[in-house]
Amino acid sequence: MDCYFFGTFNPPHNGHINLAKSVKKEFGFDRIIFMPAFCPPHKETLEFYHRYNMVKLAADEEYLEVSDLESKLEPPSYSYRTAARLFEENGGKIPFIIGYDAFIDIEKWKNPDILKEKLDFIVLKRHSGVKKEDILALKNKGYSFKIAETLEYFDVSSNEIREKIKNNKDTTGLINEKVRKYIDEHGLYR
Repeated sequence: MDCYFFGTFNPPHNGHINLAKSVKKEFGFDRIIFMPAFCPPHKETLEFYHRYNMVKLAADEEYLEVSDLESKLEPPSYSYRTAARLFEENGGKIPFIIGYDAFIDIEKWKNPDILKEKLDFIVLKRHSGVKKEDILALKNKGYSFKIAETLEYFDVSSNEIREKIKNNKDTTGLINEKVRKYIDEHGLYR
């Protein structure tokens, strides 16, 4: 079974890759498929093709794949649209990786009832101040999810990495070297 990891990945970093590897290990998925947002409704971001290419470089295990599905759907890139398409293609609920901080606000997302119907959430603990009890309360509202308990959390943000790149600082250990080379070759985040 496949599991999907949605995000802007602006840029993709070692934290994203480590999370995907941890989820695969804990839940036994065959593949983790990164789904870069084509046109996120609430974020300014780098062009899709750059983010897509960087995720392809970062996803360096055979069980890590990248999908361009969102680039084929009508913008903006609402998760419910992508979830509905994946549900239709796969004939059932889709495992979907999400952080505590995003999941606690799931009912503020566009069409949360479609997300509830089409997705099985894999919830990642983050140092966000969100309490486990608050997450568990979403079960009473009909959300299907499991909390990743053995997660090897890598505390880094894309914002932090973009700032380091802008200031020409070292990103060793934070992003894949191939990704940094791509960023430098294309003059991104300057």
